[in-house]
Amino acid sequence: MKAKSLTFRIFINTFLTGSLIYFLCTLIFIGTVYKYFEKQIFNELETESQFLIYPILSGDLEEIKKIETTTRITLIHPDGTVYFDNQISPGFLDNHTNRTEFQKALKNGSTKISRYSSSMTEKKLYYAKLLPNKDVLRISCTQRTIWNLISELKAVLITVFLLAIFISGAAAHIIARRLLSPLNDIDLDNPDSSKTYYELQPFLKRIADENLEKEKQEEIRQQFTANVSHELKTPLTSISGFAEIIKQGTTDQKTTVDFASSIYEESQQMIALINDIIRLSKLDAKSISLEKEKFSLKETCKDAKHVLEASAAARNISMSIDGDEGIIYGVRPVVYEMVYNLIDNAIKYNKKNGSVEIKIKTMIENYNPKKTTFVLMIKDTGIGIPKNEQGRIFERFYRIDKSRSRAMGGTGLGLSIVKHAAKYHDAIILLNSEENKGSIFTVIFNQ
Repeated sequence: MKAKSLTFRIFINTFLTGSLIYFLCTLIFIGTVYKYFEKQIFNELETESQFLIYPILSGDLEEIKKIETTTRITLIHPDGTVYFDNQISPGFLDNHTNRTEFQKALKNGSTKISRYSSSMTEKKLYYAKLLPNKDVLRISCTQRTIWNLISELKAVLITVFLLAIFISGAAAHIIARRLLSPLNDIDLDNPDSSKTYYELQPFLKRIADENLEKEKQEEIRQQFTANVSHELKTPLTSISGFAEIIKQGTTDQKTTVDFASSIYEESQQMIALINDIIRLSKLDAKSISLEKEKFSLKETCKDAKHVLEASAAARNISMSIDGDEGIIYGVRPVVYEMVYNLIDNAIKYNKKNGSVEIKIKTMIENYNPKKTTFVLMIKDTGIGIPKNEQGRIFERFYRIDKSRSRAMGGTGLGLSIVKHAAKYHDAIILLNSEENKGSIFTVIFNQ
């Protein structure tokens, strides 16, 4: 289904609003004018009654009959009997005891009453007044209803209505174009420089931030591609060189075995690099297919420690695990990768005869018992990280000592995996490091 344009929506809403306002204003105006004339008629009836009081009290009813007037004059005794009417013979009129205007005049001294005819095409206006002799004087006249007034004015009303529709349509078209003009002029590539409505500034800022983020991501992607190409080129060059020499058939058995061993090591380095790239890609896209579960952070650390014990023993590095179980909710293989890389780095960049301490702490907030914080701390006695390097260690392929990293079989992606694994679990990573004294990596899980 094709979506309606914003211009059309603004136009139709403005047009309908203008037309509705005209219609309501017309009804209010006609109603107000009608009520005004009704009030004027009542005032005229009241004024006329003042002139009739003297001849009535003097008993000169014949003089009243001679008065030329369109109003109907009726005189009623206190018992409701009509004894005078200038339009109908009193003998043809029933008792007026139950008439509202008669009752209110007896009670209040005077009253103004309006009553619609059975056909609703006419309305009777009555002014009744209690005379000093206790009789009631009633003066009435006929007023056309508001529907009659509208019917008589329909030609004018229709003409004005059509004119109002035309004006509303033209105004709606102009308003729609002017309202959308600042939107159409927005430069999405440079939204900060666009002059538009104040209310849209947060939206434009968000677009600008997203543009900046995309530029950064594109820069990171290009740099990542270049780094991957470089990291793959080095072992491939070595593998190609060794294979070419072996292909010539001039090497003895020992040299061939040495070359084959080098080819194997370089290929394993490439496999490790490719596996790390795949892990990073999955973490970036949050496409981990495994479901989250509750598991022990301490047990996960023990599993990683067990795998790395041989590497630590080769350099006489002691490892210890202490603290709480730390039952967290997450994807265990992803947390394992994070823990493994942190412990692996703590061993690789440690000093001989050094140590690696792993501690887990659980903290429950007093003001919110449902919120628990799990802290994983991995401390080493290694070479440390210079202050000016600490801000970049989580970048992909960034190495502080490149020659040492390659010699130890590192891919340069370990801490990037740690960073993305933590982000995947909404965890925070803190670093406290000092050269030649060691480093402390702290991961905080807020759950």
